[in-house]
Order: sequence, then C-alpha cells, then structure tokens
Amino acid sequence: MENYIDYDFYKSIYKGNMSLEEFEKVVTRASIEVRNYIMNKNIENHEEEVGMATCSVADILYKIESIENKKAKLISSEKENRIISSEKVADLSKNYANTTSLKELDEEISNQKNKIKEEIENYLMFTGLLNRSVYGRFI
Repeated sequence: MENYIDYDFYKSIYKGNMSLEEFEKVVTRASIEVRNYIMNKNIENHEEEVGMATCSVADILYKIESIENKKAKLISSEKENRIISSEKVADLSKNYANTTSLKELDEEISNQKNKIKEEIENYLMFTGLLNRSVYGRFI
C-alpha cells in the first residue's frame, strides 16, 4: 500500500513539525484513514488536497499516541513510570496524577478521533471525493 504523502511533502508543503521518526510511525495509518474515508477513490487531480488531509490526520494520530502514552503512565503500577502531579523537596513528598486525569485523557482522545473526520472533510469538501455514491446510487 502506498502512502499519500512523504516526509518532504509534510515538511515543505504542509509545514508540519514532527520528526522523521515520529512521522514514519503515523503516516501509513493516516493514509489508511483518508483512503477509507474517500472509499479508495482515484485521487487524480486532487493529490495536494488529499496530501494536506493526510498530513493533518498524521498530526492528530501522533497527538492521540502521545495522549495514550500519558494515560499508560498514569495507570502504571511502577512508580518511576507514573506521572508526578506535584513534588516537594523538603520532607520528600510526591503526589501522582489521579483518576480524574484519566477521564480527561479519555475525553481528549475521543475529541481527537472526532477531529480526524472534521479535518478530512475540511480539506476534501469540494473535491468530490467525499461523494458516497456508487454506480450513481448513494449508499
């Protein structure tokens, strides 16, 4: 499967700020998200719009991944992996983030997943690629 974008497009056209390593972790999933949303239609004459949508989705997927990493640290049983919400040097006191933060992280992940659809629609609205008809019939 071919990705819709490469790192050069991401940096020079979209002006993204992920490193190459971070980009490579999410670019294939971003391309799949866009491809599924446009039902694998031919993108001829709309390569730049599809590329921009894919870049935006890649940024969102990277953000989701970082939120999930924070969540994993929050629920970790190992103290060195947990998120410290406050630390006091005198008398050596440490407080770890609580479960309220977990709920907020879940909400943020949900919001970011909803944003994927919004971003694809924003970039591809006037391309015809979002048309849901197959053989002249809407599905």
